Amino acid sequence: MTDQLPPPRPLAAPVLEASNADQTQSRRERLITMRGISIPTSIVRRFFQIEGIRKAMLMAFNLFISIIPLMIITFAFVSRLRNRISLSQVFIEQFQLKGETARIVLGAFPKTSNVMKIASLIAVASFAISGFDVASVFQRTFADAWNVKRLRGWRGPTRGAVWFVLVFATFAFGQLLQRGPAKYGGGAYFISVPIVAVMNYWFWQVTPRLMLDKQLNSRDLRPGAILGMIFSTALWVLSLVILPGWFSWYGRGFGGVGIALAILSWTYVVSIVWVMIVVVSAIMWERSANLDEVVDLPDAPDLHSTSPTTAGVDYVDL
Repeated sequence: MTDQLPPPRPLAAPVLEASNADQTQSRRERLITMRGISIPTSIVRRFFQIEGIRKAMLMAFNLFISIIPLMIITFAFVSRLRNRISLSQVFIEQFQLKGETARIVLGAFPKTSNVMKIASLIAVASFAISGFDVASVFQRTFADAWNVKRLRGWRGPTRGAVWFVLVFATFAFGQLLQRGPAKYGGGAYFISVPIVAVMNYWFWQVTPRLMLDKQLNSRDLRPGAILGMIFSTALWVLSLVILPGWFSWYGRGFGGVGIALAILSWTYVVSIVWVMIVVVSAIMWERSANLDEVVDLPDAPDLHSTSPTTAGVDYVDL
């Protein structure tokens, strides 16, 4: 009796290739379906599918506990080199606060000498670490909205650190430019607004390159950069109009804590607008880019499929 050899095992490659082809075809069909949905509907669906409200809340909190303390410490160091003016006085002049609101703001911020007593390398580093959380949340927001793999390994923290420095520099320069209209009158807007607009345009040109695990050219980034420029510049102008009222309302109700609540609330508004900019830029790219380029986008391992009735786009679970 001769031994019978077992039948040869089928190769997995053809099956894998067939599976990839099915996934590609399925993704193509979902994208075609999505392009048939109105842009506003797609934006709203995508915003809630990636949990935009939750991401904006996390980002606002981390921005508040990182940017504001670092700004106070930086201002304290700068004021030592100049005329030792207080940050509260700068706020009062910048937002043209008067009466009770001005008195509340005056007591809300610490004296420069007190800041210098606690300012140290460890304190600065601890606040800066919170900036990594901001970058991490924003990286996840970009990855989920654009449907790409999240940054892994050392690239995530490295790019996040660069982006946080960019955010802090943009914020500080924007605050410096707000001193112009407050000090020299409305005519200064004709100088400061164009500068802020250009700064915001390049901020939204650079940010996707740091946040996304995908090669994008300037053509892909231009719609999002223009949108970011418009809305970010509008927020910069509106802050000079809205924040004085918020300082007054929150301050009279909660005292010095109310000033912090007003700043936190405004930071939340800014974070929601940032998430919306990311979502809109992703939707516009999916509709304007070549269909094959969008279909060939590398999916993350933990992506899950959604039905075509929910815009037909895969998302990463938070």
